[in-house]
Amino acid sequence: MDNDDAQYYNEQIKHFEENSDDMTKLLKQQLYVVKSSLGAINNTLTDMEYNEEKVKRGLTEIKNYIKSVTTENREKISTIAAKVTVEGHIARVNEASNELLRHLDILLQSVTNARKGILQPQVVSPKMIMNAWFQSMPSFPKIPLHPFR
Repeated sequence: MDNDDAQYYNEQIKHFEENSDDMTKLLKQQLYVVKSSLGAINNTLTDMEYNEEKVKRGLTEIKNYIKSVTTENREKISTIAAKVTVEGHIARVNEASNELLRHLDILLQSVTNARKGILQPQVVSPKMIMNAWFQSMPSFPKIPLHPFR
């Protein structure tokens, strides 16, 4: 090996050391970038955990609210259904009462008219009158009587 070779090797070593320093500097920069990225990811994960807990609490509150509203509405619907049923019964009783009052009116009118000698058509139906007339026909005279001769 001569002096030129030694110089060549020294330059190459120097060049390698410079490159090595640049490489070390570049690796340090890349390590800093990776470290920063991992820090940002860690912060993001921490934020996600916090937000997940917050969302879970919010969903639980919504679920409890919906449950309470549903229970209240069921109670209200049950109360309304009972009210409708009771009102239906009251309406039927009212109708029956009105019908009884109507029959009592007819009965009172019949008694009043019977004292005057008038048959009440609601008490004695036309069919009953016709049946009674046909049953009494044998007792009528066979010869027609004319008022004038």
